Amino acid sequence: MSGIRPNPGLVSTGTLERTSLAETFRNLYRDRTSTRLVVAQGGEERTFWFDRGQLLSAASNREAQRVGDLLRRFDLANEDLLLAAFERAMAEPGRGLAKVLTESGAVPSYVAQAAVRALAEGILYETFRWKSGVFTASPLEGAPDLPIRFDRTTGTLILEGLRRLPGRSAGGSSVVEARSRPLLHPDLLLRYQLLTLSPEEYEALSRVDGIRLAEDVTRNISVLSRLAGCGLIQLVAAHKSIEQSPGGGIDLLNVEVAGSPPPPRGAEMLEAQARAVETAYRRLDWSTLYGLLGVERDVPDEALHRAVHERARLFHPDHHLRPHLGGMRDALEALFQKVRQAERAFRSPASRASYDATVAGGILDTIQLPKTESNVTLRKQIAKANYGRAKVLFEEEDFFPAYEMVRQSVEFDPEEKDYWILLSRIQRKNPKWLRQSSDTIRRAIQNIPGSVELFWELSEACKAERNQPERIKALQEILKLDSKNRRAKAALAELGAAKE
Repeated sequence: MSGIRPNPGLVSTGTLERTSLAETFRNLYRDRTSTRLVVAQGGEERTFWFDRGQLLSAASNREAQRVGDLLRRFDLANEDLLLAAFERAMAEPGRGLAKVLTESGAVPSYVAQAAVRALAEGILYETFRWKSGVFTASPLEGAPDLPIRFDRTTGTLILEGLRRLPGRSAGGSSVVEARSRPLLHPDLLLRYQLLTLSPEEYEALSRVDGIRLAEDVTRNISVLSRLAGCGLIQLVAAHKSIEQSPGGGIDLLNVEVAGSPPPPRGAEMLEAQARAVETAYRRLDWSTLYGLLGVERDVPDEALHRAVHERARLFHPDHHLRPHLGGMRDALEALFQKVRQAERAFRSPASRASYDATVAGGILDTIQLPKTESNVTLRKQIAKANYGRAKVLFEEEDFFPAYEMVRQSVEFDPEEKDYWILLSRIQRKNPKWLRQSSDTIRRAIQNIPGSVELFWELSEACKAERNQPERIKALQEILKLDSKNRRAKAALAELGAAKE
């Protein structure tokens, strides 16, 4: 990897002399791939597992040497158990020790988990001291099966590893020039990481603005080195011009201070975030980038850029480690990818104009298929699937995406009356669309004449529109088709209208 980002799907190698452990971890985090990283030095190999960029656990091929001390610490120095632990730990680094402790029944599972997690954390933080060695990153097909996983974000683990370095090396390998200018990282993934900072780190970060020099931000330059090591900030030479992004200051980041009390109304904020993620993910397949950002299509560029950063903060994948979003990792990953797409689409007036050319009326165009005989079946299948999804969304009162889905159903299969009926009912949910609701049913009747259900729906649409004469006509048309229809008779009687 030596200065080279790993190519997903390929084995990558490098040396710690050229690429520090913090930078290596940061590169794997940015690639969002599942990876097995092996770092070797002096006959010892240490293994680190990543799942879509999240650092999961660590192990060593010398793990077995620690097993005896660990078991004796818990008064478990049974020779048979020790031998089994040695064998398992050597055969399955990262898994064997946990298995033998748990399956032996010698200690409760929670004790085994705590011991193995402490061992994994010790291996992780000790590896930050390595200044030499080689590493190999191998892609995994999916998330690795590990008994113990870290419960903190990759950035927080990197920060803690750098904090534990002794003396002058406590800032990591990044050299910070006193005359350089620190600024928040322009990469949305790095900028909005979930991080727990020390008070000193938070204080320094609050002074980072892209204008002050490093020596003016903090006297302890190693603090900036650590923040750069995890990727939260970037260090730019004093003479180099920079373009500040409009994301805002420290209050709009996903950072918190260790030991600080929760913010007021914190529970409400978390609940609102969970609702926003769920709603945005449900609409993701058919929402425009403007809709994803929650802005109108004619919003000024500056406000649009701020919305990109706000959504990047809200939908950052690190949030899946928080309890209120624990089951929504896939949603967060997908939403964040879409935010990145929005960042590219709205980067310049030209790119925004290009994107605007792909949308019509502020919404994505429906899929257009050639109206050939070979596509008739496919069009009807798509129409049916869209109608099914639209019904669910309608019942959940998510009317806009439901409207988009069923509108396409009507376009693809105009002979199916249920599609027209659902479209009209959705339109009636908007007071400004009452006239469109009745017009929709009139078009349906032209396509499907002689339907009692459609005339009844027309009477309901006219009722919502408060168009009593047209409602009476619709009810009378029902009786022409079905002279014994009780619903139509009752409605006409209630209106005091005579049957023709």
